[in-house]
Amino acid sequence: MTTTAPTADPVARARALRDLIEAEARTTEHARTMTPRVVDALRDAGLFWVQVPAVLGGGEVDIRTALAVFEELAYADGSTGWSLMANATSSCFAGIYLEDAAVQAMFGADGLGIHAGMLGPIGSGVRDGDAYVVDGEYRFGSGCAHSTWFGAGFMETRDGEPVVAESGMPAMRVAFVPRDHVELRDGWHVLGLQGTGSFDYAVHAERVDPAFTFPLLEAEQRRGGANFRIGLFGITAGGHAGFALGVGRRALDEVLDIARRKQRLGGDPIAEQQLFLHDFAMHDGAMRAARAFTFEAFERAEATAHAEGAPTPVEAQRMRQATTYATRVAADAARFAYTWAGSDGLREPSVVGRCFRDISAGTQHLYVDNNTLTGYTQTLLAFGDD
Repeated sequence: MTTTAPTADPVARARALRDLIEAEARTTEHARTMTPRVVDALRDAGLFWVQVPAVLGGGEVDIRTALAVFEELAYADGSTGWSLMANATSSCFAGIYLEDAAVQAMFGADGLGIHAGMLGPIGSGVRDGDAYVVDGEYRFGSGCAHSTWFGAGFMETRDGEPVVAESGMPAMRVAFVPRDHVELRDGWHVLGLQGTGSFDYAVHAERVDPAFTFPLLEAEQRRGGANFRIGLFGITAGGHAGFALGVGRRALDEVLDIARRKQRLGGDPIAEQQLFLHDFAMHDGAMRAARAFTFEAFERAEATAHAEGAPTPVEAQRMRQATTYATRVAADAARFAYTWAGSDGLREPSVVGRCFRDISAGTQHLYVDNNTLTGYTQTLLAFGDD
């Protein structure tokens, strides 16, 4: 069943799903993963593969479009936006970095696969003849409940010692294994982003053909256009940035609606209180500025990637800076909205309360910690502003 308007624009397709996603949001939270209705709608709209190369049947969108798609879905529901961006980016990496034999299995005659999982080198892997034997216990498998392939990052070892890559760094790889070769656990009982299905899972002595793996830090793009040359870390940052922009904007829109009708006990209507009016304008301006900066940073990096093959070091770090900045601005906006919403934010169901919980959970992700900001400044000191 197709649930979207017949349009080639993926942002419009995402926006067309807003009513359905919103209607399912509370059930998504309670189920701790997206509902079958939402999964089917996203599949019918082709949004799981919005960043998969066109040659494999995907959308192969530019980074501006990807940001806007993630923003739209997170506006409707933070958990849904987060899950979709985790699936879309994981499927992107499988599509652009894996060898032909692997992508034929994942995106071939049986249809387009949905990917998820922890790509960080949590597990261990040993080369054994024509395969890697991978073991690992993983957490944060966002979007994994409806996925067909699971990512499993691992550190390669030999004789009990880490293998060193040509770069001098430890050899870190990402393997993708079929769903039925993974032990799916649970472990997802959290304050926010409850509906992301970020379950624990384990891989036990799994023999993985090297074609189904790629080096985490030295991944070679095998297919797709220049849009993907912003790199694995830039593509990942785009997902987190789009999520933050969507949730922050939704929180402000919701509290503005509450202000139109709410009068707190013993006080003036919220819409007539000068402190609210002033602070709303400041948070609204900050969100708009963060959005403009985010889109500028990513589009500039993509333009350089088109022209020169890769972003400059400063542009690469600026994508990370913009993502962390957008997350912090969105968290401030959601906190403001939750505070002024009063009991409307406290009692369920509450969109403001959900936004506050979801962005608070998002701030805890390693991808937006303080190191992204110190790393930017260090790079700027080393290379200068370009």
